[in-house]
Amino acid sequence: DSQRQYTTREALATSAFWLIALGHGFALLVVTSVNVHAITHMKTGLGYTVSQAALVITLMTVSQIAGVLIGWAIGDRFQKRYVAACCMLMHMVGLLLLTYATGPVMLAMFAVIHGSAWGLRGPMMQAIRADYFGRRSIGMILGLSTAIIAVGQVAGPLVAGVFADWFGNYRVGFTVLALVAGAGSIFFAMARKPA
Repeated sequence: DSQRQYTTREALATSAFWLIALGHGFALLVVTSVNVHAITHMKTGLGYTVSQAALVITLMTVSQIAGVLIGWAIGDRFQKRYVAACCMLMHMVGLLLLTYATGPVMLAMFAVIHGSAWGLRGPMMQAIRADYFGRRSIGMILGLSTAIIAVGQVAGPLVAGVFADWFGNYRVGFTVLALVAGAGSIFFAMARKPA
């Protein structure tokens, strides 16, 4: 393989490392918030039963699997950074549909859009790092990325929960997180392969 193999130190010196890590962290703000709070929002904020909300989550999970399969089919045909950027916009649209859903069609759209974006983007996060930095130090590079990503994993549900406590519903918190995820698409779009 003629690809350049970056050391961990060399990878850390590139803007691509930080842009991908920040984009990934911003994505998990939405993913973990949905995982923790979506059923409560559908039940208390939108008036659905727990079983109806669980049906929406099931559709989201099926869509996630479909997203993985789509990623497998198209993963090497398009630039991964642009696919990831599109997925961030899908996360944003999906969360806004969940936040302001006025009926089951909007909830189904949330489940399909957010779920497929999650499934499509998830595996690409490891693949884009391997494409950019080679495989020699990939374990260490992924490990250091995880430290940044973990902030998004923890912060998302906390932000949604704090706003829900302040305002009595999830609308403000989910809207803020959705807009942050949309902005996160810029990180991926800017994450060019190191020269």
